[in-house]
Amino acid sequence: MKWTKLKHLVEQRIAPSIRPKFSINSAAYGACSCGHAWITIDKKIVANFCTRAYWNISRKFDDSTKKWVSKDPELNNGIPTPEANELTNYGELSRQDAYQACWEFVHDLSIEDALSSEDPLVQSLAVIDSRVGKRKLKIIDIETLHPLAVKFFTERCLAEGLIVKKEIEIETDNLNIEPSNG
Repeated sequence: MKWTKLKHLVEQRIAPSIRPKFSINSAAYGACSCGHAWITIDKKIVANFCTRAYWNISRKFDDSTKKWVSKDPELNNGIPTPEANELTNYGELSRQDAYQACWEFVHDLSIEDALSSEDPLVQSLAVIDSRVGKRKLKIIDIETLHPLAVKFFTERCLAEGLIVKKEIEIETDNLNIEPSNG
């Protein structure tokens, strides 16, 4: 499936309240599969998935999980924990990971599976999915979410008018995440 079709399917699933603020994009460089995908909210990049940065980390294939993992067991998937002001680490995911996450989100996963996914992008897309209603948003435990998913959750709640801005600032203060003005 072409990226433009997949992008369209992903963006169709986004809740109407946040859809105008959200965009997912991809760019390739030359004939190789290198490139990057990025997500913007209010035209500000909140996540950047770069293939080159991903493969600059020394990795090996894990047959049990069928995924590439870091050769260094002390690092989380080959990268240190994100800095306090970052939602994802540069190189945490590649452009191909973003494509795969979008495909799974659109074609393979129920909303419950997407919300409990270990993939930060699938989880992030799930919290802004139109299948997640206001009642479900109110019971999501943000402590179980990836920092990128917390940012999306915050933006969705603000767009839905569910939480007073002050309460979100208290909840996300430990992550140093600032809700965008909009």
